[in-house]
Amino acid sequence: MLQHLTIKNFAIIEDLTIDFDTGMTVLTGETGAGKSIIIDAVGLLVGGRGSIDFIRYGSEKFDLRGIFYMPDLSEEGRNILADNNIPFDDAQLMIVRQLDTNGKNTIKVNGVSMTVSMLKALGTHIVDIHGQNEHQSLMNTSNHIHLLDHFDKHEIAPKLASYQEAYAAYKTAKKQLDSQNLNEQEAAQRVDLLKFQINEIESANLQVGEDQALISERDQLQNFQKIADALGASNNLLSNADLNIIDLVGQVIGELETIRDFDTTYSDFYEQTTGTYYALQDLASSISDQVDQLHYDPNRLDDIIERLAVYKNLSRKYGDDTEAVLIYLDKAKEELKQIENRESNQQKLKDAVKKAQANALALAEDLSKSRKSAISGLVTAIEGQMRALYMEKAKFRVDMFALDELGPYGIDDVAFMIATNLGEPFKPLVKVASGGELSRLMLAMKTIFQNASGVTAIIFDEVDTGVSGRVAQAIATKMFEIALKAQVLCITHLPQVASMADHQLLISKEENSNRTYTNVRLLTNEERIDEVARMLTGSNITAVAKEAAAEQIEEDRQFKANLR
Repeated sequence: MLQHLTIKNFAIIEDLTIDFDTGMTVLTGETGAGKSIIIDAVGLLVGGRGSIDFIRYGSEKFDLRGIFYMPDLSEEGRNILADNNIPFDDAQLMIVRQLDTNGKNTIKVNGVSMTVSMLKALGTHIVDIHGQNEHQSLMNTSNHIHLLDHFDKHEIAPKLASYQEAYAAYKTAKKQLDSQNLNEQEAAQRVDLLKFQINEIESANLQVGEDQALISERDQLQNFQKIADALGASNNLLSNADLNIIDLVGQVIGELETIRDFDTTYSDFYEQTTGTYYALQDLASSISDQVDQLHYDPNRLDDIIERLAVYKNLSRKYGDDTEAVLIYLDKAKEELKQIENRESNQQKLKDAVKKAQANALALAEDLSKSRKSAISGLVTAIEGQMRALYMEKAKFRVDMFALDELGPYGIDDVAFMIATNLGEPFKPLVKVASGGELSRLMLAMKTIFQNASGVTAIIFDEVDTGVSGRVAQAIATKMFEIALKAQVLCITHLPQVASMADHQLLISKEENSNRTYTNVRLLTNEERIDEVARMLTGSNITAVAKEAAAEQIEEDRQFKANLR
């Protein structure tokens, strides 16, 4: 749900902060006060298209911030967060979106930068926005199969999962077969290339670790004189000089030996020094041996450099290191073997594709049967909702077509159809002409499918346009029913919808110093009565209108209490 919204320098809004609650919240006010601008701001926070035209005149950028509490965020939404390393420990999402006059977009989710496309993908799991001409997934035919599957998810979901696993296996087998279907010329060219690469790598006789050993030996030869000088000087200081370290330590031992029996501390000094003396003798011996073994061979250095060039060349072509080059060699040999035995392999792959396809088809047909069984229940449910919205003559139908080939969701294509009046033919949902009918149809479907998208915040932007009377009351009831399971925010001009809400925000505008400013205020119960009365009669609020508004709000309060 949306908990908090801050809007700065956006359209006619200079600085606005709104706190939202659970349940059903309506935004009311005069036309042009900025109600839809608030919804536009929320839309941008969940990936809507931004424009510098949204920036308030005289400002350098707009700044939008929203806090969403999402303990039930869908698995897909959580995966998007994880893929972008966005923390989500407290189930809160702090979304910030800014756009300056140069067109620079800044988007952050819990402090992590995102692109607009990433935000849009995430936003579909956060808020569902429905406008007068924007009904998103419910009107989109490509989503109808998912809505049907969700309606009977306990029966269909496991079958869909089994099918998709089989479909993935079929696609993998088919891809392997397609990769084998090279023409003869391509196959011959590939064989020549693979043979050259295999010969090049094998003739090098690479050994894991050899290049590192050669690098060490090369470094010693290239720094031979420095090493020889350092070892010689060290050997001289330790034992060969007239005043060398070992002789000096021997003198220390002699001095300590004269007092070792007087105290254990002196005895310890003597023992430690003696140990140091013998250790230095061993070190001097080792250094002396190393000096004797030093030998500079310029020919050996040339051989090493030449050998390392072989490693570098092969690593550049076939992998980052020796292990990667050898892995490439194994893969090249295997590919060469497959191409040379392509006829035998091709038949095996054909058999594998045929088997995988048959398995996927059987599961798809079983899935299709379950979908067909779910259709009657869905039709009954939708038509029941439409009747509750006074579309008594409307008929709903689900058309299911067989695809020419297997697809990601089986062999079915689904389209929702409607006939809004008696005697009229069925049409696709997007062909519904009346705005009022479209609004009611959308609400009927939303009541059934409100959990399909996994979002917990639903926004209705004047979807009740074109209706009145009992239809308006029915729409208000449906919105509240949806609000029992999800947060509902609604812009409305209908008093019936406003009185049904749990919370009412009044959006107003004022002019000051030749500028327009938008304000928002949470109404008290008495203020709600005045606002609903205004919606009933216009600017002239009468005592009769206030009484009617108070009665309507109280009746709706009792109605809601019985539903909860």
